[in-house]
Amino acid sequence: MERGEIEKNSISLVKGRFGKPDLSRAEIGGQYFIIKDAQKRNFFFRWTLSWWLIQKEWKIYEKLNGIKGIPKPLKRIDRFAFALEFIPGRPIGRNEKLPTSFFPSLKRILDEIHLRGIAHLDLRHKGNILITEAGEPYLIDFNSSISLKVGGILHRYFFPFLRWVDYGGFLKLKERASPSSMTPDEIQFLRRFNRLRKLWIFN
Repeated sequence: MERGEIEKNSISLVKGRFGKPDLSRAEIGGQYFIIKDAQKRNFFFRWTLSWWLIQKEWKIYEKLNGIKGIPKPLKRIDRFAFALEFIPGRPIGRNEKLPTSFFPSLKRILDEIHLRGIAHLDLRHKGNILITEAGEPYLIDFNSSISLKVGGILHRYFFPFLRWVDYGGFLKLKERASPSSMTPDEIQFLRRFNRLRKLWIFN
């Protein structure tokens, strides 16, 4: 899987703004892959913010490898691009009828990434959570995420707040997609969260 081969066999999905990488889908050897690539950013962004974002997100996917509901990291193409497992899913719609297992499964994914010291921080963006034909959730796009060493000082003192942000985003999605499934405790938490979330720039 080389850059030239990918560029000849890919379809653009999202063009990154500012220093963010482009997102495309490549078909190679009858298989589909997701490609995140910052090669086309201008010289300044490419060698600063874009390179840092690609490096950070690739390391996060490596750290999360093996969790069901997270795309597998497949190949670091070069310093500006990497390939991920393609997930044939779609964003969930408002008031969409979902399997009863959907939100418990999504909460399990969140719990597992948190155990590895990763906070997603962009769950309010509904495009970052996919549902497959089998009704299973997949969490994607860790561009805004934070990774902290488990047990380190920052993890001990700062990570509880990051978990709180993720849980608020999870409940906001649940309220939008399946309001009837919200528990009284979840509704109360979300009310408090909505009053305070304007202080958090990522969610």
